[in-house]
Amino acid sequence: MRKAVGLMLVAVLLAGCGDSGKKGGGGGSGPVALGSACTFGILAGSTVTNVQGTPSTISGDVGVSPGNAITGFPSGSVTGAIHAGDAVAATAQGDLTKAYLDLAGRTAPAPISAAGDLGGKTLAPGLYKSTSSLGITGDVTLSGDANAVWTFQIASALTTATGSRVVLTGGAIAKNVSWQVGSSASVGTGATFEGNILALDSITLKTGAKLNGRALARNGAVTLDNGTITVPPCP
Repeated sequence: MRKAVGLMLVAVLLAGCGDSGKKGGGGGSGPVALGSACTFGILAGSTVTNVQGTPSTISGDVGVSPGNAITGFPSGSVTGAIHAGDAVAATAQGDLTKAYLDLAGRTAPAPISAAGDLGGKTLAPGLYKSTSSLGITGDVTLSGDANAVWTFQIASALTTATGSRVVLTGGAIAKNVSWQVGSSASVGTGATFEGNILALDSITLKTGAKLNGRALARNGAVTLDNGTITVPPCP
């Protein structure tokens, strides 16, 4: 009898360990898994262009696939490797597609409706869903601790105004912020942006824009003009 009770206790403890291992990413609510795309500050489908003569700086790798055109380096600088249409870039694009589809398909936690312009808002961690385009004018604040996760599902375009900012407070970190964009994204002149941008089409960083995250475009181009991209640790 004691042996049977002991075996039952072990089974309960093991089951409990299994449940705790599932928490945090359950329902697709955790940070997005980028796979090999994680090392890239820029990944494009067609071309990568830094406006010639501007000293853009990118930490991490720069790649393009299935296209192979990367221009403007130098004068731009890259701390990682450049992959122009090679096998590394192709594998990263495959992982980007998986990550994009993961974000687009998330339904948990319950989506919070997002529409129009996020400027002036303070947003708690969660899943935010826009059925059209989304803009940022001024500051939008993401407030949460280092374990907090924000996922933005945007059906169409993402556009931030000149000088706009995504501000992280309370210990929030950029690697836990993901922006899934159903068309193209544009970060405004002199703007500061936090998080990983995963766009179906193109991504443009206008003059002097700063991105603490990744510019990952599945099909189109990534273009920057005297911009700065700082790659956070992998999620």
